[in-house]
Order: sequence, then C-alpha cells, then structure tokens
Amino acid sequence: MPEELRHELAEHLERRVNVDVTDILTSITREIPELAVDAELRALATDAIKSAYRSLSTVLLMETTGDGPLAAAGEAVVRRLADQNVAADIIETVFLNASRVFVKDVVADAVEVLPTELISRMLPALVDLVFAQLISRNRRLISAFTDRERWRQRRSDATLQTRIRSVLAGDITDDAIASRLLGHPVSAWNLATVVRPRYDADAAVSRLERRLSKAVPESQILVIDMLEDTVVLWVSSQSQPTGRRWAEQLRKDDSLVGAFGEPGRGIAGFVRTYEQAMAAFRVVTASAAGPSAADYGEIAPLTFMLQAPGRTNHWLRATLGALAAPGDDAERLRFTLRHYLASGENASITASHLYIHRNTVNYRITQAIEMLPEGLDGHRTDVALALDLLAWIPDVADAADTAGK
Repeated sequence: MPEELRHELAEHLERRVNVDVTDILTSITREIPELAVDAELRALATDAIKSAYRSLSTVLLMETTGDGPLAAAGEAVVRRLADQNVAADIIETVFLNASRVFVKDVVADAVEVLPTELISRMLPALVDLVFAQLISRNRRLISAFTDRERWRQRRSDATLQTRIRSVLAGDITDDAIASRLLGHPVSAWNLATVVRPRYDADAAVSRLERRLSKAVPESQILVIDMLEDTVVLWVSSQSQPTGRRWAEQLRKDDSLVGAFGEPGRGIAGFVRTYEQAMAAFRVVTASAAGPSAADYGEIAPLTFMLQAPGRTNHWLRATLGALAAPGDDAERLRFTLRHYLASGENASITASHLYIHRNTVNYRITQAIEMLPEGLDGHRTDVALALDLLAWIPDVADAADTAGK
C-alpha cells in the first residue's frame, strides 16, 4: 500500500476511536447495568481499540477477487467471529456485536480511502488482522471487566456483610468459625482501615488495596462496603504489621478520606482494629477543614471527646479560653504553641520547623500563654490535648466560641 494512503487510512481510523469506545461501552452497560463505566475502564477500552487501529495501516495485503467487497467482508467477519469465539464469558454477545460494527467500520474506511484497484487486495488482510486483534485485545478487556465485577460484587455481597456484622457484634467469638464464614484468616494479625472515597470510588479503593498488599507482604485483604459511602479493608497476615505510620497509605491519594486502627490478633483483634479505625474515622470526617487521614494511635484521646461534644466544648473553653476563638490570628497562635509543646518547648526547633524567626516564635508563645485562662504551668497536658483537638477538628473552635457566649 502506498505510504500516503497508509497515513490517510490511519488518520481515518484514529478519528473513530472515541466514537467506537463510547458505542462499545454503551452496549456493554446495556447488557450489564451494574457495570460502572469510570475513567479507568474507558481508558482501558480506548487503549485497546487505538492499538488495534494503529496496526492496521502497516499490513501488507493479499489479493482476492469478487464484487461487493464491503458486503462480502462483513459477512466473512460475522462468520469468522461466530466460528472462533472471539468474545467469551458473560459479555460474549455484546463483544460479538461490537466486533461486527468495528470491522465493518474499518472496511468502510478502507473502501473510502483506497483506490478501487487496491480494494480487492486489501480487504482479506484487513479482515484477518482486525479479527486477530479482536481476539487478543477483547480477551484482555473481558478479563479486566469480569475481574472487576467479581471484586465489586464481593464488596457489596449482602450475606458477607451480615456475617461481618455478626462478628463485629460479638455473636461469633470463635476464630475458626469466623474465618470459615468470612473466607478470610480472622485468626491471623488484622489491621483495619475505614475509608470514604471522594471520587472514582472503585479505582481509589483498588489503588489502596494494591498499596497495602505491597506494604504487608503475604497478606490477604478483605474489602467490604459497610455503609452507603464507606468501605472497610482488613489486612490480615501471619506476622504482626509493625513500625509503620499507616495513614501515609491514605495520604498518598487525595481521593480518599479515612483512618487506620491498630494491629490486633485473632477475632478480638479483628473487631478491635475495626472499632479503632471507625472511631478515628469519625474524628477525621468531623470537619472538612481538618486532616484527611489518621492513625488511631495519634488521635485516640480525641475519639472519646467526640462521644460527649457538649462537655468537650465546655472543657475546651475552660482550658484554652480566648485561644479557642475562631479566626486566623488565634489559629496562628495555636499552631505555633502546638509545635512548641511538641518540640519540648524549644523555640529554636519550633522556628526551624515552621520556617520563621526564633524571635517570632517567642513573641507568639508569649501572646498565646497570655490568652490561656490559667497559663501553661501545671496544664501542659490539657493544653496540648485541646490544641490537638482543634488541629484535627477546627470547627470545634466555632462551637466552643458559641458555647461560651
């Protein structure tokens, strides 16, 4: 085929990609309504079709004869697709129909672009090549679709959800029975995380699952939708997961908000790590202005404070006084004092961490201490805890200010 004609055909085929992807995915979702077409799935389909199209314009063509080449090629494609089982598994019919349209479009472009004398030489090779591409590419797509469907169905399996709730409620207390019912090694070491995807839920949860699998080698992960917008993952391993700030696994992905419990062994650990993760999750989601991820160990006292918000607000006002007021000035002083206490009350270290002058640190600390009702001496633990609470849940400052009026 002449070089300029190959390029022209390739351009025609490239222009079809987006339209074909939309048509194929629309057909699939018509057959499988529960299949979510997200950006990852669309990218996968686009890549497969684009790869097939790009290779078509480089083929050396065989000769053939016959009238009505487009109709003949279409009939040949249908016969070959039916004979050789291009598409398999649950979406076989959908891909069969999509493949017919796909090949007819390619042949139609060839008839439109090529001179008449080349058409008879070109069509058989085009049909063979498209057919081969469909076999290999579609099988990959089908495998990806079916794997994701099984994963999604298990996550939302009502029977599994009920069994997990029975374990969490204490109705089942035997490790072996729980492991058998859940199909998961509950008797091992368990680490739970509760997450809420902000967008691209399936892709975000899948990425987190892969990161956790890498972080805890030879582990098994149980993923389940516990609430409408909340997903729980249990990472279970025969060896104890230690020495890691697990919330960093969430901070790597801004599409997730969530929290981790602490590792625990056996069914008691399975339940406890979930309860801890859930308690920390409530702290993380209590304010849109606070951090998006946490480990239970770093905010454990705050989880108890949320259980009695009225008393917490009263204690906050009594502990911080005017320093609990909303506004940028008070927030800046709280931020500096919190880092100052965390550094062992070392102004030089605080200045280095905050990238400000040491004199600025001393000035702010003096201002902050003057705003405390009873100063800092003898109250360091309470003040540090109150500052932590406002750092994680900034909205509490508004509530405390209102409560004090």
